[in-house]
Amino acid sequence: MGRIGVVRQSAPWQGGESRCPLGAGQDEGCVMRGWLASVAVAASLAVPAAAQDAPYMPVAVDAAKGRVLLTIPALDTDVLYYVSLASGGGSVELPLDRGIMDSAVVRFRRAGSRILVEVQNLAFRSLTGDAAHKAGVADSFPTSTLASLAIEKEDGGRITVDATPLLMRDAAGIEAILRRQNQGNYRFDANRSALVPGRIKAFPLNSEIETSATFAAESPGALVRGVTPTPEALTLRIHHSFIKAPTGYTPRVADPRIGVSTLRFKDFSQPFSGGIDTEWVTRWRLEKKDPKAALSEPVTPITVYFDPAIPAPIRHAMKQGLLWWNQAYEAAGFRNALVALDAPADMDPQDIRYNYMQWINRDERGFSSGGPYRDPRTGEILGAKVRMDSHRIRTIGNYWDAYAGALPREGGVTVADPALVNGDFGSMPKGQRDMVLLRQALLTAHEFGHALGFGHNFASSLNNRASVMEYPTPRVKVKGGRIDLSESFQTAIGAYDTMMVRYAYTPLADEKAGLEAIIQDMRRQGLIYVPETDPRWTWYDDRATPVEGLGEALAARRLLIANYGPDSALQPGEPLGELRNARLWMVYLHQRYQVESAVKYIGGIYTDIVAKGEKLPGTRLIPAKLQRDTLALLMQAISPAELALPEKLLADLTPDPGRNLEDLSDDPVFDQLRAARIAAALVVEPLLAPDRAARMVALAGRDPKGVGLPELIDALMAASWNAKGGDPALLRVVQKSVLDGLMILGASATTAPEARALALQTLADLAKALPARDGDALGAAFNRQTAADIAAYLADPAAKVPKAVSIGWGKGPRSRFPQPPGPPL
Repeated sequence: MGRIGVVRQSAPWQGGESRCPLGAGQDEGCVMRGWLASVAVAASLAVPAAAQDAPYMPVAVDAAKGRVLLTIPALDTDVLYYVSLASGGGSVELPLDRGIMDSAVVRFRRAGSRILVEVQNLAFRSLTGDAAHKAGVADSFPTSTLASLAIEKEDGGRITVDATPLLMRDAAGIEAILRRQNQGNYRFDANRSALVPGRIKAFPLNSEIETSATFAAESPGALVRGVTPTPEALTLRIHHSFIKAPTGYTPRVADPRIGVSTLRFKDFSQPFSGGIDTEWVTRWRLEKKDPKAALSEPVTPITVYFDPAIPAPIRHAMKQGLLWWNQAYEAAGFRNALVALDAPADMDPQDIRYNYMQWINRDERGFSSGGPYRDPRTGEILGAKVRMDSHRIRTIGNYWDAYAGALPREGGVTVADPALVNGDFGSMPKGQRDMVLLRQALLTAHEFGHALGFGHNFASSLNNRASVMEYPTPRVKVKGGRIDLSESFQTAIGAYDTMMVRYAYTPLADEKAGLEAIIQDMRRQGLIYVPETDPRWTWYDDRATPVEGLGEALAARRLLIANYGPDSALQPGEPLGELRNARLWMVYLHQRYQVESAVKYIGGIYTDIVAKGEKLPGTRLIPAKLQRDTLALLMQAISPAELALPEKLLADLTPDPGRNLEDLSDDPVFDQLRAARIAAALVVEPLLAPDRAARMVALAGRDPKGVGLPELIDALMAASWNAKGGDPALLRVVQKSVLDGLMILGASATTAPEARALALQTLADLAKALPARDGDALGAAFNRQTAADIAAYLADPAAKVPKAVSIGWGKGPRSRFPQPPGPPL
């Protein structure tokens, strides 16, 4: 055996000395404030003074042989095991960002001369059964063995193993991820993989080990080729964390009526009169310093370290956004529950002890994500590695540029809380600066909300921004004939957020009664949380009704288009061709999320999550007037007048000379008709979706006064084939969209028989009427060809069905237009 270096550290991060001795509590000089600091002071995990510096799982590195030796704390005992990426894949479309990838509870089990690393199956349990019942459930389902390790030494009951087979493997499932993404048949290459000695550490409650893992392929995919210097060899750093399993935590029962995230499993010890599906809230272990006080500091706050790579002025605003949550935690009895600190430059971001707000750079704009890691046994949240996308602030900056021409000369913009502003923003307009900072603070509150154990609430817009867990798009109002951004984004935690915090974190003497009281308080306040099947559940929408939201969006869109141009949207020196980039789509498709929301109300039904004993019904019909008012606005959205772009703007939409002229998005002539097809398809295609038509047929018998399928098709025909006036070319765009929608509806195997019959009859009637219609040469030819197309279609709908218009816009070089700023914002 070569020279072995024993890794035995108590420093909170690589290269530093411990500022936080185990059990140091709340001393301001102590920076160790993650979960492992909090459990160290808990009685259940207290470490004897003589053993404070003894590693839980000692690590030794055999540098000569490239091995890692682990001394196992005990056989057949739970150990929490987390695998994360320490370096990222760089591509938006590859799920390979830095942070937690997988979690498991493992046990080291002896099998002769070897030790098996066995993942426990926690999806099926017996919580209250006797020993025989527990064993029976355990024996009914498989476990998974990750590795078989050779025993190197036994000393006083302590076993040291060669852990290299456990660590030097595809622990993060990279091969399968790349195969699913059609990026090639990559294989882990042990010969080009190695340990990262500087990131191998052992502490009293956890051990951290990092490897450099190379994956090889002969035919790498385009996504990997776009971000990797030598695509045939993709190298990532894989981080392994082993934690002493905590004890003393009491799970809290979940409730589907509120969007607190949950841990789900089946408990076979439940009485035969009930179900076995079990859900527990996922939450941090917060305990009051003074349990008797109504409002108390926590024993250990949730401390979050912010990546020093985040630009300082942005980082300051993000820390303020995180601290918004303290207002909600006061309602649960905790003062200063969260603390925001800058991470020391030498802190290891992947060290499992530290909650870390990571600044993620990718090739394009992508989602941010919450990144909590929890105890798979109980749902207790132990920490978080939150991923914050670095492009998102640029998107909001682009929104400002797109809107600037329609803003008033003074006022009309969000004024940020002075607490958010700290730093030099150069020549950036104050309004743009404030809008960017406020959105970034809100995004931080949202993503760490996931880390606190909270899910989305895409219906909170109906309660006027009741939750930061909604996806917000800028609120763009019209005031005095100009755009008003004074309420661009939410400025604080919402009322629904406070309810989630109360439900998950309030200490309760009587849990069942106390939790039900919180739900009923939410009901009394009219705070809405509904399932995804409800039309009120839509991301990036705004306002209390689709009529209000879409009406406001269409009014704002008209102003934005009228004022969009080089004087307002371009920076000095920018080429005129940049007018055709994403900013144009921020204006032209400004209505897209309000359209998505409005469409759901046609052929929809309210579906509430209700428990037995509540007076609220499970479903409710949408009022007929709301449906008709919504449908009228949707028809307005596809009128030629709404789809048109002014000639003055079209004349300025020149190609960008800096781009590849083979890219169709740089066609010398901007195709406003193609743009109109996209905008029309946003409305027509989902309205004529087969599942919606089936619901409308089913609902017709229950609600004769509501909008039925015949009324919907009549409205679409009135807005297209039976419309008079307007730009004839744009009207043909709308007509073709309705024609294709009806054909898709009539040909689908899932369309209800009555809906298919109505679609086919409408097409047949149209074909009969078209020969008698006059028009210019293009219009007459279009009518004749349409009649021929309908005849061919009716003979064999499945063979002649048209394809839906692609409204995803694509990212490849042959995409018709640049990627618009859709999700994520």
